[in-house]
Amino acid sequence: MRRTRRIPSDKQSGRTRKERRTFTLSRESIALLQDLRALRRGSRRRSVSAVLDDLLRALDKQRKREIVEQAITSFYDTLPESAQSEERAWGEFSLTQFMEGPG
Repeated sequence: MRRTRRIPSDKQSGRTRKERRTFTLSRESIALLQDLRALRRGSRRRSVSAVLDDLLRALDKQRKREIVEQAITSFYDTLPESAQSEERAWGEFSLTQFMEGPG
């Protein structure tokens, strides 16, 4: 008799749904993924796919952070000089308050 394992729904497990894909990678990339897997093995056994998934998530997070940073930079770069001076003054003031500490 064949046993099947029920995969819990996304809401019940708190995990994101995964999808099987096949990729062709260079030997160097495979070796890197296996090395990273070996380094992470201490906490719990992880697959090479999980390591690759973690790398892609980290890359996406970094990409989104850079987009936000660029938007902030663009905002402040387009402020008129008077507004830039005011922002600079507030920044300097806040640094003095932060450096002094409480009390």
